[in-house]
Amino acid sequence: MEQKKERKTEEHSVINNVAFLLGDIRRTHPVLFVFTIMQCIFSVLEPLLGIFFPKIAVELAADGAGMTEILIRLGGLGMLLAVSMALSGMARKGKYMLLNDMRTHYQKRLYMRSLYCDYSQIESAEGQRKYTRAVTASGCGDSSGIMVMTEALIALFINIAGFMVYSAIISTLHIGVILFLTVLSLINYFAVRYAQMYEYRKQDERAGIRNRLLYVEYTAEDVQFGKDIRLYGMKSWLVRLQDKILAEYAALDSRIKNRFFLVDCVNAATLFIRDGAAYAYLIFCVVNGSITIGDFVLYFGAVTGFSDFVSNIIGSFNNMHKANLHMNDIRSFLEMDNEKEENDLKTVPIGESIEIDFEHVTFSYDEQSEPVLSDFDLHIGRGEKIALVGVNGAGKTSVVKLLCGFYRPQRGRILINKTDIREYGREDLCALFSAVFQDIFIPPFDVAENVSMRPAQDTDMDRVVSCLRQAGLYDRISTYPGGIHAPMTKAVEDGIVLSGGEQQKLLMARALYKDAPILILDEPTAALDPVAESETYENFHAFSQNKTAVYISHRLASTRFCDRIVFLHDGRIVESGTHEELMERGERYAGMYEIQSRYYKKDVGEKQSCSMQCAGGEGAWE
Repeated sequence: MEQKKERKTEEHSVINNVAFLLGDIRRTHPVLFVFTIMQCIFSVLEPLLGIFFPKIAVELAADGAGMTEILIRLGGLGMLLAVSMALSGMARKGKYMLLNDMRTHYQKRLYMRSLYCDYSQIESAEGQRKYTRAVTASGCGDSSGIMVMTEALIALFINIAGFMVYSAIISTLHIGVILFLTVLSLINYFAVRYAQMYEYRKQDERAGIRNRLLYVEYTAEDVQFGKDIRLYGMKSWLVRLQDKILAEYAALDSRIKNRFFLVDCVNAATLFIRDGAAYAYLIFCVVNGSITIGDFVLYFGAVTGFSDFVSNIIGSFNNMHKANLHMNDIRSFLEMDNEKEENDLKTVPIGESIEIDFEHVTFSYDEQSEPVLSDFDLHIGRGEKIALVGVNGAGKTSVVKLLCGFYRPQRGRILINKTDIREYGREDLCALFSAVFQDIFIPPFDVAENVSMRPAQDTDMDRVVSCLRQAGLYDRISTYPGGIHAPMTKAVEDGIVLSGGEQQKLLMARALYKDAPILILDEPTAALDPVAESETYENFHAFSQNKTAVYISHRLASTRFCDRIVFLHDGRIVESGTHEELMERGERYAGMYEIQSRYYKKDVGEKQSCSMQCAGGEGAWE
């Protein structure tokens, strides 16, 4: 079966993203609509009252109105304006709080999606790029796509309503004024649009620089790298590297800001032309007697307000286009193709002994690269313990990733108890495996939670103790102040960090606690010496008697206890059999085993010689 190709990023339209966002608001924050409607109404009423207030005041003064009439008319208008401003401000603040909560809602969705999306997507460079852009688009405060699009949509409604009201007022003066002001605003629109599109086109470059910078900073801050950084004098190198990346970021940021500076210059020029022309025309009308002084005040306020409404409409469209690009980034990650959970998935055979079959499996990590596995066939019997061995890059870890369902083969299929693994749900499939991978995963939870890999309230503490005892680690853990509740990080008080061998025992306890029917060890002991590795593998073997087990190691002696050893080369099985059978054949396995044996014998001999000298022989230390 062909592996499903990742769908290209769908560029959703502004209307589509607005509908998507409004649908989410309706489901999660319905009160936000109330504040939005209030803000729209009073944000139009407030400036309208503002331009009529000076007109009425001038006309009252020109007509010689009495103090009572002035107080009644201006006082009433002033109170209405004050109430409008108060309600508009209340709606604006309430809406802002809910919008922030909406942004948090999207950040949580992205985080949850990163935890549950297909492993192949989050491990790929494309998936990581999409996640970085989505997090950036949702996590930059008031500039996030969610905030900007919602604010822009509200501003669009407000300014369209204001445009219609002010157009009706200005049209009584001359229709040409409306056309003139609209043309100037369009010039501003295209200028801003140019700068925003340039900024968006540089987002990938920006994200790449940011990822490099974060990696350098993470490396410098990580405690496990601290010894090497000091011992090898890497401080100046890392600082220079950071400075170089920061300079790249600053140069890119400068190019973007230069575009927006040009936009500001265009806006200043059009503003000067607008106000100058409006003053000249209105003064001409007053001199000719076609309008009164009160009308002059009203029309000039309307011209200024009209231009603001037109500019704000254009600005709202610009902001919506900009926010639309960010919303596409968010949705691109949320909508990545995923393995669908069907209603008729088969039941995972928990409690049964497991057999595994790879049938004509061909797999590569991308279309451009050579296959890691080619027409790969492998049968693992019920309860059988096999070892996958071979040089680095032979395809051993890829076999494990395919078996666990992290990736799908381009061709062929993988069966568990004669059922294609694609017919099992992802979580049900993962329940079949107790796996220990090359990168040891010990999160900063307490010991018990690290054994159960569950929150404390969902953890059986008696079972944790039992598993730690079987793994030979409980006596050591009990010496710490917190015991099984001690946090596994030095970043907090009373936190602990285990040695390499103790970490292996913790992982053994974790596998015991899960008690899954398939055990996988993918070179988790590569950092240990050969003797310690061999002991670790044999300890795992001791409690896996009723399980199907797959062991991976580049040290061949560590897997001699297995029922069968499978030697991989260039994605194919070139030898298979017990250790004794493969040694009798004298082929690839035997040759590699002899090379490793000579190396380890030499290494052990040198250590024994050094030990004897240090104990009192010639050249012994006093």
